[in-house]
Amino acid sequence: MDVLNRFCVIIEGVNVPVFFSEECFRSALNFKPKKGDIIIVTYPKCGTTWMQNLVLNILRKGEPFEKPSDFYFASPFLDQLGAEDSEKIMIRPGCYKTHLPLHKILLSDDAKYIYVARNPKDCCVSYYHHMKSLPGYQFADGTFEEFFDLFIKGEVESGNYLDHLLPWYNMRNRPNVFFTTYEKMKSDFQSVAMDIAAFIDQKESKYFVDNPHVLERVLHNCSFVEMKKMINEGLSFLYNVKDSDTLARLPKGRQHILRYNESLPKKKRKN
Repeated sequence: MDVLNRFCVIIEGVNVPVFFSEECFRSALNFKPKKGDIIIVTYPKCGTTWMQNLVLNILRKGEPFEKPSDFYFASPFLDQLGAEDSEKIMIRPGCYKTHLPLHKILLSDDAKYIYVARNPKDCCVSYYHHMKSLPGYQFADGTFEEFFDLFIKGEVESGNYLDHLLPWYNMRNRPNVFFTTYEKMKSDFQSVAMDIAAFIDQKESKYFVDNPHVLERVLHNCSFVEMKKMINEGLSFLYNVKDSDTLARLPKGRQHILRYNESLPKKKRKN
């Protein structure tokens, strides 16, 4: 493991947030998909959570989770949690999420891969705000100019944007790869939803054609208003675990982040 900067380290040639568990990340590199697995792959801030929400709503026919935090257990983040814990905790039916570059993923013809790309300008701005908001980066006071320099040099999580995108773009015509863009989702979300349903299983697509009220429920659940509410409640739980029993039940990768955040110097409150 090499230190890249104060935000990232390099593990096996991949830029990884400094607050991730090295053990869990190395485990993710050895993840072997099983038949039927669905893996959502993105460069950070390109519509990952939106696509996770869509896939899970398709699989669950729009039925809500028992609690918002279950979203993160139904679509575990491989890079953060590792292969073993991700498989163990997954609420099924579910999917996996990763930001790994193509050359670090053990591809399987039996698994299905969904890649979402985004206009790099919008990705860059969103990524900047993402880094400012996550305590582990300690970038709350960072400037956009500082971040932009890191982004252009590829010295952020997942490296250079185009290096991540182009190999997957070249894979877009494979039968087990679905390639789309954030912009397409924004302009014609229903069409993308139906295409994703068909990609997962033709029976899923037919079900929504035969049950338009269920499709409407899925589309409603994937609106930004509904997603923001669910995501904020889920993140609030994951970042504010206080009691030791609950902490012990969390995956090692999540425990590592919470302990890392707890070790950071506390900012003094202004009077």
